[in-house]
Amino acid sequence: MSKIDGKVEELLAKHPSLTKIEAIKIVTEKNERKKKKRVEKTDRSNAKKRRNEENRPNVDEV
Repeated sequence: MSKIDGKVEELLAKHPSLTKIEAIKIVTEKNERKKKKRVEKTDRSNAKKRRNEENRPNVDEV
C-alpha cells in the first residue's frame, strides 16, 4: 500500500459518505498545494540568500 492509498483510506474512514474517487481527488489536490507551498518557500529562501551574498563584502574588499 502506498502512502497515498493510506491517506485515502484514512479519509474514507473519517468521512464514509465520500467515494474513493472523491477522496483521491482531495488527497491529490492537498499534495499539490503542499508541493506549491514548498516551492514558494524555497524560492523565497534562495532569493534571500542571493540578496545577502550580494550585500556581503568580499574578502578582497576588506
